[in-house]
Amino acid sequence: MVFTMVGLVIVSHSKALSQALVGLVGQVAAGPLPLRGVGGVGVDGEAFGTDAFAIVEAIESVYSPEGVVVLMDLGSAILSAETALELLS
Repeated sequence: MVFTMVGLVIVSHSKALSQALVGLVGQVAAGPLPLRGVGGVGVDGEAFGTDAFAIVEAIESVYSPEGVVVLMDLGSAILSAETALELLS
């Protein structure tokens, strides 16, 4: 039997926060998990903000037939995630 997993994308206004949360989830997960964090804008993502195109890329990178769960912080992260869903084919 072959198992696939739901992918997980964590969206935050902060690149550092999304990376830290990905690290934490990766450590406590029972096994390998298709997981990606996305956050920040500008040069190297160091400014606070969200980017719908970066979210699309993250969703596509963890996609499986089981689907993808997108978790986000607040405000424009929700709007950016909704825009990303509209951009997906």
